[in-house]
Amino acid sequence: MKKYLVHILVLVIFFSFTSCGSDDDVQTVNQDDIVGIWTLKSVENQGVDVPTMNCQTEQTITFNSDLTGGERFPENQMAPCDFSTTSFTWVRNGDLITQSVTGEGTFVNEVIVVNSTQLQVVVIERNGTAVPQNQQEIYKYEK
Repeated sequence: MKKYLVHILVLVIFFSFTSCGSDDDVQTVNQDDIVGIWTLKSVENQGVDVPTMNCQTEQTITFNSDLTGGERFPENQMAPCDFSTTSFTWVRNGDLITQSVTGEGTFVNEVIVVNSTQLQVVVIERNGTAVPQNQQEIYKYEK
């Protein structure tokens, strides 16, 4: 009988430690890894990766820690480079970044890669409408 009690006690202790792993299932989102100024390096569409050229090499997107941001992009691709800017607010939930762009609407981006030097996102929704898979482009940035 003692032998069974010892086995039961060992099992209870074992299961109490292994079944309390609920915090392992919670995905922590580090907003800080996306904060910064990112320079566009290429855009991939349908498996074809097109590097930036000319004025496009100066295109940037900025994510600020106060959940605001901005994008700087060329009006034309050839010199002289005339740039426009937009501002937005953003929120990140897991692998999704929702941007509310002033004057343009809301965009949902799926994060493919984010680390200290690379950010890759794909726009999956524009103003509540899903972007068809064959029209999705992967924007590849570097810090």
